[in-house]
Amino acid sequence: MNYNYGFKLSKDTIVINKVKNDLSEESLNKTDVIDIKELKFSVSYIKDNLELVASFLNVVIIKENITTVQINQFDDVLTLMKLVNYWEHINKIDFKEDSAVPYSLFESLLDNKYIKTIQCYSMPSYLIDRLDLTKGIVVKTREKHDYVSMFMKNNLLNSYSDIYFKKSIIICNPIDNVEEIGFDNFIKINNKLKTIRIIKYDDISLDTIIKILENNKRSNILILLDEKNNDLNAIYNKVNVIKKKYHKYINANNIKFKINYSLEYKKNNLFKEVNLKFLSSIIILLIAAISVVFLYKSYEQHNDAQTVSTELDELTGIINNNTTETSDDDNNSSEVNTNSPTYRNYVSTYNTNYSQVFSDLLAINDQTVGWLKINNTNVNHPVVQAPDNAFYLTHDFKKNKNNLGWIFMDYRNGVETLDKNTIIYGHNDYDGIMFSTVYYMFRSSWYSNGDNQIITFNTPYATMKWKIFSLYQIDVTEDYLQTNFASEDDYMNFINMIQSRSQVDFGDVIQPTDKILTLSTCKNDKVRYVVHAVLVESTPTEQ
Repeated sequence: MNYNYGFKLSKDTIVINKVKNDLSEESLNKTDVIDIKELKFSVSYIKDNLELVASFLNVVIIKENITTVQINQFDDVLTLMKLVNYWEHINKIDFKEDSAVPYSLFESLLDNKYIKTIQCYSMPSYLIDRLDLTKGIVVKTREKHDYVSMFMKNNLLNSYSDIYFKKSIIICNPIDNVEEIGFDNFIKINNKLKTIRIIKYDDISLDTIIKILENNKRSNILILLDEKNNDLNAIYNKVNVIKKKYHKYINANNIKFKINYSLEYKKNNLFKEVNLKFLSSIIILLIAAISVVFLYKSYEQHNDAQTVSTELDELTGIINNNTTETSDDDNNSSEVNTNSPTYRNYVSTYNTNYSQVFSDLLAINDQTVGWLKINNTNVNHPVVQAPDNAFYLTHDFKKNKNNLGWIFMDYRNGVETLDKNTIIYGHNDYDGIMFSTVYYMFRSSWYSNGDNQIITFNTPYATMKWKIFSLYQIDVTEDYLQTNFASEDDYMNFINMIQSRSQVDFGDVIQPTDKILTLSTCKNDKVRYVVHAVLVESTPTEQ
């Protein structure tokens, strides 16, 4: 790159400007040439040392009482925004470039916790509304007339929620460079789109639509092309070209093309239409037969879900009947496992008599081995264990046949003295039941809450808390399902493997003496959700 970035202080403002690269890379950022009023950093240095540069500039900002940042160009603006998002004293940002704020920059602004005012040349009204409603940010634009694309007007997309929930759109005009921005923003925001109808066809617009859909990884979209007033041969030829050009994306993501024939065309092609209807009737009969099977399966699954829900209500009642209010001092008296890292005390205002709970549970099912609870999910169930890992895939807590199964411990694990790795499985087939809400745990809004990182898993022998240290999605494998280990080195190699897979670094250090808990469920036929937690607190239960 032949430019650097200068950071110049002016009254209450830090001005970020692209400057000529008049210094060698070796001379940039050296402390003996730093001018506190005008600092220079190369783009590569900023990217490689983001936290260092952000922290250094934050000290300057606090010392000089800076509250406003001015960014003169949109070049590398996402990198610059990563710096700005560190600065808690900056409450105003001013973009000087005379062009619209791109959507990628808008997403970065949503991540900022401190900005209260934004000045820019222009920003679509639906993005301004979004910043106002969700962040309370005031946006001031210099452009006198807020241009709204014809695409937005034709589809009555007047607000962020209109865009988000729109299921069907029409394309009435060619998608030029300006309209392309509007359509791209729509696809980035929208979450419900199923049908795109092209009324006035042209080759470039269709190519642009597919390219934007692919870039945004959209799936299950029907593209409906009007026959009326359009050249069918041109449509057929272009669709064939696009299917070849984007065949991997189209096949993998269920992108369909269909001609929307006019009534006049159908009348003129009646014979072809009759044959088509005959074939359609056969297809409809096949679909009807499949639907009957599907409805039966749905009915069966609904009945299974009702049975499971009734059992869960009954089992939760056992917990509630054996839970009493207690003081904070009572809760803080439990001993913490000193072999594991120290964590904050998680104080409950209630005390549960688990000895009585398990006595009641064992009277219903003699294979009960524990109770598992995960904050802010629907997982709050007793855990069972069979002589194999197959029985509770198709049976409920009362050992009755049920396709939703139950949450169960690996048959290899011991419940009285837990193994190095205790494994718990459950289905993810029906919303709200068993492990179907485990996917909540993979959202940053969930795992960034420290309280959510503590899992409660109790057995008849101990009440225990476990701290999450790794969570990930992985193609089907059994390498994380090992329960015991030949040596400490073998165990620590296993810990390093599963910790390296985690989608977030929790910063935990696992010791060779620690015991861990593993939760495993299906995301789909090929991928598994996996969560690992380390034992941080254990109190023996009176037998």
